[in-house]
Amino acid sequence: MGIDFHENDNPQVIAMKREIEKLGKIEFKIEQYPDGSWTAESTNLDGIITGGTNTQDISATIKDAVFTYFEIPPHLCVDSLLRRDNEPVTMRQNVYA
Repeated sequence: MGIDFHENDNPQVIAMKREIEKLGKIEFKIEQYPDGSWTAESTNLDGIITGGTNTQDISATIKDAVFTYFEIPPHLCVDSLLRRDNEPVTMRQNVYA
């Protein structure tokens, strides 16, 4: 049960989905620092940057940054708007010697 806000009918959501579809996906460069803090900046969509102090929150914080960038009202911020069914979150890590 629950309330259906018909988020897929919202003009801002429709515009966000179109933009993401044009890009294929939104990619982020994530940098983690020795003190445990991190930053994430979109590499293919200017203006999305976020960060935090807990790496457990990276996924949720990035989603929030994307919704904020597209000015999606809080009651319409549903994870399924940013992901296809069974699509994994992938992260790339560079290691230097």
